[in-house]
Amino acid sequence: MPYEVKLTKTAKKIYLKLPAKLRVGLEKCFASLEVNPNNNPNVEKIKGYQIDYRYQVGGWRILYEVNEDYKIVTVYEIRPRGDVYKHGH
Repeated sequence: MPYEVKLTKTAKKIYLKLPAKLRVGLEKCFASLEVNPNNNPNVEKIKGYQIDYRYQVGGWRILYEVNEDYKIVTVYEIRPRGDVYKHGH
């Protein structure tokens, strides 16, 4: 059963401002998260967080958490690589 990928209001706002080419890359990311958000060559578990992951798309990072009980992936941050760790969750 596939996961449902949801974007927080903040993540959606950033997503909609991005260039079309980058949005296409993110769509591929979201599609792969629907299949398997926990195991992917582009995915890394964030140290110090139990349920948070990072997906790398080009120079961008997508931060998300997985709710296994409800099969929901919540994307809460979309940021350029150098910028991502300056912001708390």
